[in-house]
Amino acid sequence: MEIPVSPWERWAYRFGLAGEGQADLIERALIREPGTVLDIGCGPQGRHAANLAALSKLLIAADKDSGMVRSARSDRPMPTNVRFLVADAFNLPFSCNSIDHVIALGLFAYVKEPDGVLGEFRRVIRRHGKIFASNSVAHERGMLIRAATAVGLRLTHDLEGRCPAASGPVKRRYLCVFEPS
Repeated sequence: MEIPVSPWERWAYRFGLAGEGQADLIERALIREPGTVLDIGCGPQGRHAANLAALSKLLIAADKDSGMVRSARSDRPMPTNVRFLVADAFNLPFSCNSIDHVIALGLFAYVKEPDGVLGEFRRVIRRHGKIFASNSVAHERGMLIRAATAVGLRLTHDLEGRCPAASGPVKRRYLCVFEPS
């Protein structure tokens, strides 16, 4: 049985936690440059994986919590280009330069040392790939940007938008898009 979702959730959250306009930015980028996409911290909702898979040659939906992966996998019938994986963002089981894009929506709310995770993203991403990272404005974005810069990434987009599910009193999220320097 499918859980009903609001129009806001259906549109803005179609790939996971994102603020107003952020899923649109992700969608445009994936349409322009389709490829292998890693959705790290995928969470329990398979509809996010199915929506991302429609814009990917291969979608790898990964989370360190096996229960989240199990839930997402069983949420609905999945397109054939989706693979589910239990994986830790600090130690990704991929070879260098093997992923076209990394999507980490809400992941950095749980990461105390973003340079370790961003270093792994930098290692696995291909030369022209993009990393999409969103978080509530309750979490300081400067630390994320400084960590990305330290591991050889450059900020290409910084978009803030309304998000009713954002933590803290200000219901907004930011999306930072990084590319290898």
